[in-house]
Amino acid sequence: MCDFIQELKNDHRVIQQVVAGMSAVAELLDSGKQVDSSVLADLVQFLRVFADQCHHAKEEHYLFPLLATNANVSTRRELESLEREHRSAKQLVGQLAKVAAVYVHNPGAVRYRVIDLLQQLVELYPAHIWKEDFLLFPLAQQNLSPAEQRNLEEKFENIEREVGEDVHAGFEMLAKKLEAVVEYRNSGACPLCSSAA
Repeated sequence: MCDFIQELKNDHRVIQQVVAGMSAVAELLDSGKQVDSSVLADLVQFLRVFADQCHHAKEEHYLFPLLATNANVSTRRELESLEREHRSAKQLVGQLAKVAAVYVHNPGAVRYRVIDLLQQLVELYPAHIWKEDFLLFPLAQQNLSPAEQRNLEEKFENIEREVGEDVHAGFEMLAKKLEAVVEYRNSGACPLCSSAA
């Protein structure tokens, strides 16, 4: 497998971990528990920086335009659909950021809105990732020349450098922390629940 595709797939695995955590957070809130407000802030930061500025940027700035240059109508439509889903995710994250700011001071007032936004993001990402993993990436592997693939790898490295390795590693740690919530959500030992719960 091409290195640039493996990198995108690695990003997807981290995003999937966080999405599973978001689902667990939504369930905890729905069950009446109160999660620490820093969890929502961390989720917003992850989605803005890791998912959008890092992962989506690799695709939108470099991979999608390169694939579109020689694409047939069907592939162009698929690329446009993926970009629309990126924009939808960005809008949902913007709304989540606003609601999370209210949650800090008045969790009860926005609890159901937080749940709704988390659930919308949880619904969006799995199908989106599936389309990229199983439709788009094989197409890229077949159609891009070795020189184009090397060029993509260099451009992806530049994006990673801009985001910062320590920031990237921090988001991977957040994904692991959220995995703990998935494991403990039913045990009453929730590591992300607020003491006020």
